[in-house]
Amino acid sequence: MAERTGMYDSRFEVDGVPELLARVEHRHDPEAWQELGQRLVLEHDLVFPAGFAALPRLVRLAPRSAQARALAGRILARAAGHHGCDDLLADCAPAVAEFGRVLHAHLRSRPADYLVAFRALLAVEEEYHWANTLEDFTDEIVHVDCPHCGAPTTIAVGGFGCYSQVWDGDEELRRDLRPAAAEELTGTGRWMHRLAVRDGQQVLADGIAHLFGRAECPVCACLYTVADECAAANSPVVR
Repeated sequence: MAERTGMYDSRFEVDGVPELLARVEHRHDPEAWQELGQRLVLEHDLVFPAGFAALPRLVRLAPRSAQARALAGRILARAAGHHGCDDLLADCAPAVAEFGRVLHAHLRSRPADYLVAFRALLAVEEEYHWANTLEDFTDEIVHVDCPHCGAPTTIAVGGFGCYSQVWDGDEELRRDLRPAAAEELTGTGRWMHRLAVRDGQQVLADGIAHLFGRAECPVCACLYTVADECAAANSPVVR
């Protein structure tokens, strides 16, 4: 990718990002990384042209920089949003492919920033919902509506239990989740589970099995796939 110049950031400036990138390329500079994040990505789906233009340099730093991996992942996780930079994103294809190779190698080392890198790889693979929402399953809670009866339901996956929960007045109605067996997983769930198992991330692998397994509605006993309802209820805005 030929690096683009003159791309504006969140402050509608064109010079700040190249100067900050030059700083982090030459020395450890936490303040520069913080400002880069603020200039390239805002909350929700807001990413700026300077973010895509910066990807090749961030990817070159990614093998040795957790900050570069995290920021490149945040940029790509918002690639499905309303950014108006389709041409820039298309030009980034070689950098994105290289980022995927860097992340695979990094994940195999079982690093401290495993989940951040895992989510970045999901963004590389254009799994934008899970890149934005996947957690480590230590205490994950999401809220969905039963697809059959509409009951507002809490789905919990973590060390405190894996269950669907509905409150009927003061009465708690709870049912255990039904995790998918490894051989039952397909598509994205199968790919995610295999990566986690490959890298010895058992808590993550178990969480994914529950996420792509089934829940029983405590009210009407309807069975549904947890991941489908989570995605429907919590997907980020996409173009």
